[in-house]
Amino acid sequence: MKKRTSILLALALTVSVSAAPIGQPTYAADSAVSIVNGTAKPADYALLGSLSEGLVSFWDSGSKLYGYTNTNGKTIIKAQYREVKPFSEGLAAVQQNKLWGFVDKTGKVVIKPQYERVVEGFSGGVAAVKKTGGKWTYIDKAGKPKFTAAYDEVHEFKDGMAVVWKRKGAAYLGGFIDLKGKEIVKPQYAMVNVFSEGLAPVMKNGKWGYIDKKGKVAIKPQFDGAAPFSEGLALFLQNGKYGYVNAKGKIVVKAQYTGGQPFSEGRAAVKVGGTATDRSGKWGYIGTTGKLVIPAQFTDQGAEIGAFKEGVAFVQREGGSRLLIDRFGRTLVDLKTNDITVGEFEGGTAIVSQLAGSGQYHFMQNPLKKK
Repeated sequence: MKKRTSILLALALTVSVSAAPIGQPTYAADSAVSIVNGTAKPADYALLGSLSEGLVSFWDSGSKLYGYTNTNGKTIIKAQYREVKPFSEGLAAVQQNKLWGFVDKTGKVVIKPQYERVVEGFSGGVAAVKKTGGKWTYIDKAGKPKFTAAYDEVHEFKDGMAVVWKRKGAAYLGGFIDLKGKEIVKPQYAMVNVFSEGLAPVMKNGKWGYIDKKGKVAIKPQFDGAAPFSEGLALFLQNGKYGYVNAKGKIVVKAQYTGGQPFSEGRAAVKVGGTATDRSGKWGYIGTTGKLVIPAQFTDQGAEIGAFKEGVAFVQREGGSRLLIDRFGRTLVDLKTNDITVGEFEGGTAIVSQLAGSGQYHFMQNPLKKK
């Protein structure tokens, strides 16, 4: 179902680095083990998920089951589940014997496995679950039903609103409910995305615009694609080019880039040159005025360009080697290899994955924390 809420934009358009030097590296590394003078701690697991609230899921190749580890590589919840989801609001959905329940960060079962399906996890204090043959229900953290959602598909809450879908023939139409289960926007849109900063992208008659939390049109449908708002601006697609619009509908950055990503920490990755459908062109970062603050010099051939998190972004040179840069484009870590990928930092830590071989994972400290 999530594909129905995606926005037709290549929002996950990847980015990387060109041959132009960014500056003298603060640290250098030639292997995952030596990254940042040994501050990357090895993680002895066959497969890791993504960081969420200080924990990360892992897959045990022997039992072929999932558990959770902390960022020191210590197993916190042993591998015992067929499938797991990230932690959110202190709880994580886990599947045992084909049924889903929820555990806390110590591994204690808070809501016993009893659901055929769950949406990602808790948001706004509730989570969407469904028993076999039943209807979608939003429960609280004690497992008590808060309200039933009589829709064919539902999603977790974002900015106090959740996307819901009703089937009409072979198609699905999307609308929104609030945290009390009240239908605010009846299912009527062929495509929608989540609320963020009070607005949500919706598509009508083949064009994207934005509605507010009362369902009223805030920005008339006019774009070929539109993303949720982030830091007061939203990425849009118009005639094969990307730009940014503010919440009043004013175009702040005209459609001029062939790729783009949402703003994070005052920076947004954009692609200059090439087209919106290929991997040519170079990526850099703009500030909220639309001016390039980090020149377009990165490539997305082989690795996605990173958003800034905790002051750091992961990028790639033209030749394939990877870097960690700060918000001004200065090199923090020159990875000196194209075999390593560094995820987004959360709580001062990121997951480093070494592509050659299996089980090559490390937990890396934010290099800015060393200063």
